[in-house]
Amino acid sequence: MTNTLQAANEGRSSRLLGHVVLLALSAVGIWALSVRFSEGLIVTHLTQHVPWGLWISLYIYFIGLSAGSFLLSTLIYVFGMKRFEAAGPLALLQALGCLVLGMLLIWIDLGHPARFLNVFAYWNYSSVLAWESALYLAYSVVIIAELYLVLRPALARRAHSGGPLAGLAKKLAFAGEAEEKAWRSKAARWMLLLGIIGIPIAIGVHGGTGAIFAVVKSRPTWYTGLFPIVFLVSALASGGALLTFLTAISSRLPKAQKLDLVRSLGRLTVGVVALDLLLLGSEMLVVFYGGIPHHVAGWHQIMFGPFWWIFWFVQVGLGAVVPILVVLGKRTGNAIGPLAIAGLLVVFGIIGVRLNIVVPAQIEPEFATLPDAYHHLRFVRGYFPSGNEWLVGLGVVAIGTWLFFVARRLLPLDEAEQLAGDHSTAAAGPPPIHAKAEGRPAAAAGHVSSGGDL
Repeated sequence: MTNTLQAANEGRSSRLLGHVVLLALSAVGIWALSVRFSEGLIVTHLTQHVPWGLWISLYIYFIGLSAGSFLLSTLIYVFGMKRFEAAGPLALLQALGCLVLGMLLIWIDLGHPARFLNVFAYWNYSSVLAWESALYLAYSVVIIAELYLVLRPALARRAHSGGPLAGLAKKLAFAGEAEEKAWRSKAARWMLLLGIIGIPIAIGVHGGTGAIFAVVKSRPTWYTGLFPIVFLVSALASGGALLTFLTAISSRLPKAQKLDLVRSLGRLTVGVVALDLLLLGSEMLVVFYGGIPHHVAGWHQIMFGPFWWIFWFVQVGLGAVVPILVVLGKRTGNAIGPLAIAGLLVVFGIIGVRLNIVVPAQIEPEFATLPDAYHHLRFVRGYFPSGNEWLVGLGVVAIGTWLFFVARRLLPLDEAEQLAGDHSTAAAGPPPIHAKAEGRPAAAAGHVSSGGDL
């Protein structure tokens, strides 16, 4: 009894400390945002040679997380992989939240943020960015529609629970009753249709982001047809990794069912990471074997330049090799805690991927003598984010974390996961004997502590 109380107190202390840190980061981030908007981009270390920096790297990072999460959800709702069904609601929420953060970051990076509507007011049919903006709108509609279809039965159930959020749930459900079987059948058809529509849109969203870079002819490191594919594969890796981590720390499924889900997500993620490494090796082999000076120079910056450690330690080491070893390990691959850490490492490693995509290719000048043509702070060669850039980036991440906490509080994700988990278990047949022994009764599933599983 004493140990239980001590563990509960430690859990509360950890959560309190985490909330204090998040609150501090949010406050500092909001202050940094106010400085950026009052003083302009002069507070950044961007130059004429490196106009895209940390915020653009984080923008494509979050868009990748969003697209990867959505594409993983289509494995459930389009291709019928029921073993992942309990992760479906969280995958859609993750896709929406990461999209919002990505859009916020690209808006902050604009020299004149108020002019973002000009892309629609002065439409340019030949602009990749214009079409990308239109895809973002369509993509948002698809995600919100799918998320509502998934959550409505749980909203209706919460509306009749009499809890503090019952009134809000009743309004969101647009009905007092929801015949779950009838609604599930109808929703499944709509989810299939929306998923089929959403797949090319999601591919266009992040493949198009890759195409924005790939069409820049003056940057040989970007100018390759493989670039949009690399963006998509790393998006799947990052989306799967974040879903693995969030499921491990926040899901309230019975322990045996939760372990099976997290393990399946982890294995799927490292499979995509291995494919990403294959594409990386293929691109490096062609570049260095071809020996074209401008191509080699960009990759030399990535691998041996000022930030070589981001490539070798963050991207390859912590972001790929270590997670693969953890997930494939006999013990670590069958425990929720190590699998959660492996997912978090991949999420962290993909940040290195995005930084290596954006920054090193711009450091190498288009002409060897170009940096000597002008002598001004904004024309120097090289780039490292300013304090304001770091604080804004951390603030956006902190705000995104708060939004996740609020969404888990207001939306019936736990109930939706439980309903999806029950449905997937029923579709797969009775659970094995050991799963019955390790799991908890369905009635108590909502009271399983996620912290205890780690």
